[in-house]
Amino acid sequence: MSRPLRIEYSGAWYHVMNRGAGRRTIFRSDRDRYTFLSLLGDITAIFGVELHAYCLMANHYHLLIHTPHANLSRAMRHLNGVYTQAYNRSYRTDGPLFRGRFKAILVDADNYLAQLSRYIHLNPVMGGVATSAHRYTWSSYPAYLGHDSPPVWLQLQPTLGLFGERGSRSRYQAFVEQGVDEEIRAFYSQERHSPVLGRKDFQRSIARHRKAKQRDPEIPEAKRLGPRPSLAVIAQAIAQHFGIEKSDLYRESRGRGNTNAPRAVAMALSRRPAGYSLKEIAEALRVSHYSSISVAIRRLRDRLDTDRQLAKTVDRIRKSLFEE
Repeated sequence: MSRPLRIEYSGAWYHVMNRGAGRRTIFRSDRDRYTFLSLLGDITAIFGVELHAYCLMANHYHLLIHTPHANLSRAMRHLNGVYTQAYNRSYRTDGPLFRGRFKAILVDADNYLAQLSRYIHLNPVMGGVATSAHRYTWSSYPAYLGHDSPPVWLQLQPTLGLFGERGSRSRYQAFVEQGVDEEIRAFYSQERHSPVLGRKDFQRSIARHRKAKQRDPEIPEAKRLGPRPSLAVIAQAIAQHFGIEKSDLYRESRGRGNTNAPRAVAMALSRRPAGYSLKEIAEALRVSHYSSISVAIRRLRDRLDTDRQLAKTVDRIRKSLFEE
C-alpha cells in the first residue's frame, strides 16, 4: 500500500509530531534536548520554515510549523535524520530512532492557531509530567510568558498578536490556563486523527487540493517545480553580482568577525530555493564540514535583517536565477 500523499503548499501550517520507535525514550538528557533545539534553529535557517511552538516530552515531540515555501517533508527529514545520527553517536546505538514518518496535521490557522498552541503547551500537564505548563522547561510556553528568553528562531508574535497589542502575554496565559477546549480534546482523542484540523470550508479546499494532486504522477519536488540552475550557474551569478572571481567563493574565512558574504549567499541560495543537499553544496563550494553550511546560512539571515544593501543584492540574485 502506498503512503498517503503529504499536502504541502506555500503558507501551510502544521502540527507535527513524532515519537520513539516502540515508545522508546528519544531525549535521555538535557544535552539531547539542546541538540534537538539547535536543529530546530537549523531547519529555520536552511529551509525557511517557521517554528511557532514546541514541546519536547521524553519519548515524543510536538511542533507548530508554518511553511512559507511548501517544503515540510524536506525540513523534517533533515531534523529527524540528523538528530537520529547524533543520538546514535552519543549512545553507541544504531538504526532508526523514530517509529516511522513524522505525523503532520494540516491546520486551519485562521481559526485554530491559538487553540493548537495551547494544546501543545499543555501537553506536559495532560501527560502527567508537570503540574503547571509554565514550570515545564522544555516547551516554548515559558518564552511566550516572558519567563525565558526565546531563541531567535521562535516566532511568538503571530500567536500573541491574537490577544491584542498590550497585555498579550497575560491574556494568552489566561487562555492557556482555561485548559484544552472540548473540540480539540475530541479531535486528538480519536484513535486515528484526521490529517486536517479546520472548519468545513477549509477541509473542502484541502480535499480539492488533494484530489488534484492524486491525479498527478508522484515525481520529485525539484522536477515538479521545473528546472533549477546548476550549482556552477548559481556560483557564477553570485560572483558576477558581487564583482569577484568565482574562485573567491571557495575561500573559507578565518578569525572572529571575518566573513565571506558571497560564499554564504552561495550556500543559502543553493540550499533554498534551489534545493541542493548539504553534501552537494559542500562538494561544490569545498566546505569541510556540513554543519558549517547551516551556521553560515543562519549568520547570513541575521545580517540581512540589518544590512539592507546586502539584502537587496541577494534579492536581485535570487530573482535573476529563479524568477526570470
